[in-house]
Amino acid sequence: MQASLFPITPDQLSLLHPQARRSVFWELEPDTAQQVQDSGYPEFEKEAWLTTTLYEQETCGYSIGYLNPEPTPSAPAISTVIYCRREFAPGATVLPTAPVSHDAALITSLFIEEVFRGVGMEAVLLDAALVDLIKMEVPAVEAFGIRDMKINGSVGLDPVVRELAAKRNDIGLIEVSVLESAGFEVVEDHPVLPRLRMEMPPQDPLMSAMEAQLLLADMEAVQ
Repeated sequence: MQASLFPITPDQLSLLHPQARRSVFWELEPDTAQQVQDSGYPEFEKEAWLTTTLYEQETCGYSIGYLNPEPTPSAPAISTVIYCRREFAPGATVLPTAPVSHDAALITSLFIEEVFRGVGMEAVLLDAALVDLIKMEVPAVEAFGIRDMKINGSVGLDPVVRELAAKRNDIGLIEVSVLESAGFEVVEDHPVLPRLRMEMPPQDPLMSAMEAQLLLADMEAVQ
């Protein structure tokens, strides 16, 4: 069965990547997010956020996964990207290169199964998100990236930065190299967690839905 790209919709919230369903880092105020995470039931708050955001802006992300024909349930996605208007992501304020620019929407997170990392799935998701953000007529899009470095050996690294880097996969931080490959440029630099930006519409052409599906087919062939 071939993986497919599909949008996040109110009736498919259970199909997000499992960690995307559990993470509330971006969606809630930092203190509240920690309390919700500690409660052991963050999925309820995440679904409430997704429902509200979808009502306000119609779209907020995409997943890649295996959609089985009904009545067989579909499996959770193998990758999910989430984006929103800056005011819907209060958790971003803890990043060292915050705040997000007033004119920009934010791609908050990208969750992906490790076996699929680096084969092109990130590009498919980011391009799908950018197409929707163009339709939303936002002037720019930003994202917080993470640089690959040996965090444990970084003397004097801020404890907050160290903690964020340690849970990069739990909160869906996106590699700087992935964002730069998509056309983002660093606008607020940092050794570990820079903020990147893309003016809209992008200068480079985005892949079409057909091209995205062909790329997914090619990925399946090499797995």
